[in-house]
Amino acid sequence: MHPATLHRTSIHRLLMSNKRKVLQGSAANVVRMLLSMLVSLVLPPFLVHRLTAAEYSAWVLILQMSSYVYLLDLGLQTAIGKFVAEHDTAGDRDASHHLVSTSFTLLGGAALIAGIGVMVMAWHVPELFRQMPPALVPEVRLGVIAVGLSTAFALPFNSFSAIFTGLQRYAFPTIVAIAVRTLSAATLIALLLMHGGLVQMALVMAGFNVAAALALFLGWRSYIRERVDFSFLFFHRGSAVRLGKYASVLSLWMVAMLLINGLDTVIVGHYDYRNTGFYAIASNVTNVMLGLISSLFGPLLPAFSSMQAGTKPDRMGDLCIQTSRYCALLVCLLGLPLILGAYPLLSLWVGRQYAAHCAIYLQVLVIGNIIRQLAYPYVIAVVATGQQHLATISAIAEASVNIILSIVLVQRFGAIGVALGTLVGAVVGIGAHILVSMRYTRSTILIPRSRFVLAGMLRPLLILTPSLLIYPFWRPLNILPAQPIVLAAWVVATVAIGWTISLNADDRQTVKSAFSRLVYWRLQRT
Repeated sequence: MHPATLHRTSIHRLLMSNKRKVLQGSAANVVRMLLSMLVSLVLPPFLVHRLTAAEYSAWVLILQMSSYVYLLDLGLQTAIGKFVAEHDTAGDRDASHHLVSTSFTLLGGAALIAGIGVMVMAWHVPELFRQMPPALVPEVRLGVIAVGLSTAFALPFNSFSAIFTGLQRYAFPTIVAIAVRTLSAATLIALLLMHGGLVQMALVMAGFNVAAALALFLGWRSYIRERVDFSFLFFHRGSAVRLGKYASVLSLWMVAMLLINGLDTVIVGHYDYRNTGFYAIASNVTNVMLGLISSLFGPLLPAFSSMQAGTKPDRMGDLCIQTSRYCALLVCLLGLPLILGAYPLLSLWVGRQYAAHCAIYLQVLVIGNIIRQLAYPYVIAVVATGQQHLATISAIAEASVNIILSIVLVQRFGAIGVALGTLVGAVVGIGAHILVSMRYTRSTILIPRSRFVLAGMLRPLLILTPSLLIYPFWRPLNILPAQPIVLAAWVVATVAIGWTISLNADDRQTVKSAFSRLVYWRLQRT
């Protein structure tokens, strides 16, 4: 066989192999996400009916402040997944051992710093949330310490989850995540039925954080130790330098994401404490939507990492446009019911009192995150190919606009100002990706920007047309926001545009083939 033909054949096989692994990873992540969604649907209504609005706001702030520990991950978890995928493809087991062990050591040091940070945050709770009822301050302090320190303990153990991701073996982390989420929710419900308080709830979360960390370590020992070795207290200078070069810029992205998504609830808590719980409910719904998108498209990261050496920039660009079209279509299908049906859905979930306050926050946040996710597959490709330093301007621009506008607007308009800051920041972020980042990353990911806008964004966004036409006649604060015949027409028109226009002929053929295989599999089982 001619060498060029042989090379093309090997690339095709690699693409097909990665496609299967991406689909398997997406399927595992979707199962985990769907089961987590069930927990997310059960727990918040129980919390809002068993806790006062002030107590629920305090609980949300405990979890949010404790999550800042993950900022000290410094991008190392993503780096581990990327480099383990590359080393496993090359069969370099020693390099994987050096990399993972060094990462664990670095994250261990970060965990110590995080523990100090948790204590500082706990001490300054009264200054951070001046509108919080004084009686809640001691409980919030103890809650932040318990959940925050347990999260710091678990930080280095996330290395083992990243190994599973790099090897594209998703079953065990999925099982651990589902078990921890389900059992912790059940324990919290039982505790509230016994009239437990915020401190007891925090101790429950802390215990499950530690248990999840140890489970990931035991999973590594049992299932993947023969492929990726690990040693405690090991440090390899070359691996540390490599990790530092890759993760240094990625850590800036993490800081930017903190400013975009991680500070909004705390800003509301500082300036508009009485609406913190309401805002958190809306944010929780949005996070479920984003989690599903991340579950479906997250497996692209190790796939792009393993294929970048044998794939041309224009092919990488084509894959980005294709996956961007799928992502845009999916995020619209998930977001439309949340925008147009915000009040009735929230009423069924947490009751009309919360729904009346939450609906507008949810609508604005969903619109902002639909805009942001239009570039999500491109961002994954940038990170997977190690080009994040060329696209940092987008993250910095979005974060800067988001945080500045949120602080300015919340003082004038309350919590809705923070949601508006998120929306405007998303517009700035996607614009910076198209106008700046794609120009700098074209040596690795060659994307014709006009084609990306037309095929990757505007084409799938045509699915919004029926919603835009019907929105002026929508009754946003009614349980039934439109007549049944109007709702039926809206659904039919949306699905029809999505199938005939938002998807191209190849996409439709792929969906038909997948459906045929599913039907055949079901018939074989029966």
